[in-house]
Amino acid sequence: MNHAPSKHFSTSARVHPSYLPYMHTSKAAKGAKWIPPAVALAAAGYGVSAYRQAQMERHLAAAEQDAAAERRRRQAAAVLDDAYGDRSSLEGLERAMRVYEAQQSQQ
Repeated sequence: MNHAPSKHFSTSARVHPSYLPYMHTSKAAKGAKWIPPAVALAAAGYGVSAYRQAQMERHLAAAEQDAAAERRRRQAAAVLDDAYGDRSSLEGLERAMRVYEAQQSQQ
């Protein structure tokens, strides 16, 4: 009579029933599954915020450069108006002609 052994001897045999690990899950383990997506969302939000801040700084710098160029253009126009007159009065035209004649005589 050759009887099969009643217990299988194996290193991969389970010691506990298959339902036991699922019975004692803690609430902390259930909440821990949300940690990686939350961290990823926070990192993405920080990246977007940093990118937007850099874009705003770049935009403000460009606006300041444009304003400075406009001030220089207005100053140059004011210098030309002072030198050649704004042509709104006869005195301004006469002064402009005197300046123009003085410049022509120097050349």
